[in-house]
Amino acid sequence: MLVALEVQELLRSVGATIIGPFGDLARAKRAARSEAIDLAVLDVNLNGEMVYPLADDMVVRGIPFVIVTGYGVSNLPERFRAMPQVAKPFDPRSLAAELQRAIRGRPADAMS
Repeated sequence: MLVALEVQELLRSVGATIIGPFGDLARAKRAARSEAIDLAVLDVNLNGEMVYPLADDMVVRGIPFVIVTGYGVSNLPERFRAMPQVAKPFDPRSLAAELQRAIRGRPADAMS
């Protein structure tokens, strides 16, 4: 939850409107279906549930996102390894840089 609060503060500081955080995958998926989302920050592990189904939904909908994880890149499914990501514990500057990368667009081959 501390990470979520840090992310919220960083995003608010640049004028973002926050619709989370969501502590479980089901709530996050419901919000993703019902809210207008321009960009998402996805923690890989939501209370023991992996966020990959939500990330797949984001890809299908064309919503850019940043993955926040305590796992190494080799532990991510291959389809997400090239996505913008930040390792926990994270430096706010690193997150800001990855958010900018996500906004600019993912590599075209990241999801092939």
